[in-house]
Amino acid sequence: MSSSSATTRVSEGTTRRCATAIAVTTVATALTRVSRAATIEAPRGYDAPSFASNGGANRFEASPASGSTSPRAYAIDWPRGWCALTDLQSARAVNVDASFKDPLDEASTLAVFVTRDVRERSVDERFGTLRDDARRRAESAARQRTIGARAGETRSASGRALRAHVIETEVGGGTAGRFGSAVELVKVFVDAETCTEYLVRATASKAAWPKVRNELRAAVESFEFVRE
Repeated sequence: MSSSSATTRVSEGTTRRCATAIAVTTVATALTRVSRAATIEAPRGYDAPSFASNGGANRFEASPASGSTSPRAYAIDWPRGWCALTDLQSARAVNVDASFKDPLDEASTLAVFVTRDVRERSVDERFGTLRDDARRRAESAARQRTIGARAGETRSASGRALRAHVIETEVGGGTAGRFGSAVELVKVFVDAETCTEYLVRATASKAAWPKVRNELRAAVESFEFVRE
């Protein structure tokens, strides 16, 4: 037997073992994901936890054709393992166009609010300067303070840059309820073409915020208008 034949058989055997191992790992991961979703109880009014097949964030798309109150179709990423609100029709009657919640930490939420027929043509015209807006949100209840504020941007459906306010506020126990202190992150902007205000809001308990802030910031920033 030549050394080259032996090497070839060893190489083929190694390849088959690697392929088998990869297949087993893939199946095990899928089963673990399903098992995990089955054992986690969804909050009342929410669907079961969702895990995107690519292992990344889930993707939510909304359009007037699907019942959204937004005059423009949009999409937003939401964290894997979270639950989506079941009854969007009722929620949309009070401007909540999409809502998601972490079943393991109900203080962690993500939502999109859509307000139609606003008269102001920009976020600054509607809420004042970024500093004014941040101060107003912090002063809306006791034991709150601004921990971050910056100017942001969102592209309109026609490609125009829409100025946004991105504000992080630490809210006290009185506002956060049974969750104690929490952090609220909002990105708000006005689409003058459709006279619509969009507010994307994420929340988490103060204790959880250091661990989830990057993920929630990315989710808020993922909001974008899409072609229908």
